[in-house]
Amino acid sequence: MEALDPVEVQRARCEDCRNVLRNLARIHVEIDAPRRKVGADEPDWVLRLRKVCLHAVAITKCEVDVDGVHVMTTELRAAYEQMDSVWKCLPGEFRFDEDGSWWADEANDRLAEYTHPTPMKLALPLAWGGFDDADAPESYLRLAVWLGRLGCGYGLALAYLARVLGTEGDIDSRLMAVLPDMH
Repeated sequence: MEALDPVEVQRARCEDCRNVLRNLARIHVEIDAPRRKVGADEPDWVLRLRKVCLHAVAITKCEVDVDGVHVMTTELRAAYEQMDSVWKCLPGEFRFDEDGSWWADEANDRLAEYTHPTPMKLALPLAWGGFDDADAPESYLRLAVWLGRLGCGYGLALAYLARVLGTEGDIDSRLMAVLPDMH
């Protein structure tokens, strides 16, 4: 079995993913300004995507450390729950090829371990929702994967939102610039 990169490298990956989320949130606000009133005929997923934006911004305010992991995973779980509803409304060309329940499954299984920990659970390693072994690289690698998946899904949803709202400008190229290693 190959050894993981050191914890510093994994934390840097998390920082990169947080920067992606920060930049996506900025693009989102340009596509769908918070002051814009949502029409009665607009689909529910537009508002849910706004919630994803709020959770993404909250994630960007956290430090990449043991305490930050617990806060970020709570925000990730909430964002994933919203993405589950958004995802089901996106056309196929704006989605990953999966069964459609991944977002909810991940929110209700792995991420839930951080949201409602028991005293016993808190004694487990950070990678399993606790506070022990906080410098283990796998804890931050797992976080980077969750953050990266949110970034990819959020970016795809924003590309579709720009089309639905008739946003002018080249949103796709801006999104591709934000997600350089993901295309």
